[in-house]
Amino acid sequence: MVKRALVLLAFACQAHDTPAPRVETGGSAVPISVDASIGSAGSAVAEPDLPDVDKQPKHEEPEHVDPGKQLGELGAVPAWQAVVDRTQYLERRHQKGVVYGTLADGSDGSDALLVDETEGNGSLAIHTKLAQPGKAGDRVALAGAWAVDDAHHWYWHATSSTALPAIAAGSAASSPPGHVIASGALPAGARPISKADDGAAVYFTLAGPPPVLDGDGWPVADELGNPVAAIVNLPGEHASYGAQDMRTPDERWTLKRGQAYWVRVGVVHKHGPDKPMTMMARTPPVRVN
Repeated sequence: MVKRALVLLAFACQAHDTPAPRVETGGSAVPISVDASIGSAGSAVAEPDLPDVDKQPKHEEPEHVDPGKQLGELGAVPAWQAVVDRTQYLERRHQKGVVYGTLADGSDGSDALLVDETEGNGSLAIHTKLAQPGKAGDRVALAGAWAVDDAHHWYWHATSSTALPAIAAGSAASSPPGHVIASGALPAGARPISKADDGAAVYFTLAGPPPVLDGDGWPVADELGNPVAAIVNLPGEHASYGAQDMRTPDERWTLKRGQAYWVRVGVVHKHGPDKPMTMMARTPPVRVN
């Protein structure tokens, strides 16, 4: 009787120490999982309600507009280019075009100045009569053509306006728009025109007659009486196609002999020690005080 009891006791101990059975899959031991949704009492645990994504407010991203593509689709040209190519955009010939730029300070209502944003550091602008009133700082493309007012001045007669996305503001203009020459001191590091280098601020005085045609350039020297050191083209002075230039005096720069001016130039082209350099001014001329 005692021997049977000891056998039963040993069997029970062996059953207690035996680990739970494992399921072998592909040579790796994987423990049997327990369904987490079953409670200790065997009842299912309710899952939390998830938000219905179809009912959530949708945040639509603003449509990205490619500025270059938009101008290309409009066939728009910079404001001052329409001056250079004026013979292609005459209202009296029923020609049409699209110009773009930024409305200048002081623009209010239908009469405005449209500033060219591609050259001249804000000094090149055209007069326009808007189809819809605009305000200073608006960047627009204006469909229309050139017409002449009662004072025989050219203006862009806009028939429609397209708003353009804003662009990063450039450096402050040294002169008001419209070929107005401001006065100021020489900037730090300015050098005489004979020592001009790419991107430098240079000062000069007129050393010869003004250009006969736009694009001919101004002969300038360090000081009055010195030999011509360079031929400088000022902002907007591009030759018109076929020399069909219809620019008026208020659309040209006026420099006075003996007066010193400074500009910042672009690339300087040197043609040898005995020939004047040639260069394009990136900024409008400033009269040196």
